Amino acid sequence: MLSRAGHGDERAFNTLVLRHSSFVHTIALRFTQNAADADDITQAVFWRLWRQAACWNRGRAQLRTWLYRVTVNRCIDHGRGKGRWRRLFQSGSSAIEPADPAPTAEAQRRAKDDLVRVQNALLKLAPRQRMALFLVAYEGLSGTEAAEAMGTSVGAVEQLLARARKRLRALTEGEVT
Repeated sequence: MLSRAGHGDERAFNTLVLRHSSFVHTIALRFTQNAADADDITQAVFWRLWRQAACWNRGRAQLRTWLYRVTVNRCIDHGRGKGRWRRLFQSGSSAIEPADPAPTAEAQRRAKDDLVRVQNALLKLAPRQRMALFLVAYEGLSGTEAAEAMGTSVGAVEQLLARARKRLRALTEGEVT
């Protein structure tokens, strides 16, 4: 299918888009928390696939792994230098609501304060740490899969995760500003 798309077969390419666009969009949406940004990222990923399908080397990586990697990079690049992460995780942002609101108003306020503190802490992580954490914790990828998606080694992903967890713990406990 991919080789046919690489030779200009639009029908084959459309089939690939139908098969994989939901997967790519979901990753982008979870990472950006913005539907318009997720749409832009999805479009960019498939535009790149269209342009590079002809030189695809099947033995080098699986298509799904390649899509993960390109999507991860696009997510990081999309937010870099535009202040998007800062706007997303500003205090009082309701981008992510608590999964199970507490029954009392006080408990709800505490939960929202905790959520804001975690969102602000996530913003302070380096983009690669944030992405490693996202891929493993939210997407459920193994260390090997995350390493492949990020174009790095399993050891590097483990280090990114360890640093991210340590920094999050320090930030949420008020040890670091």
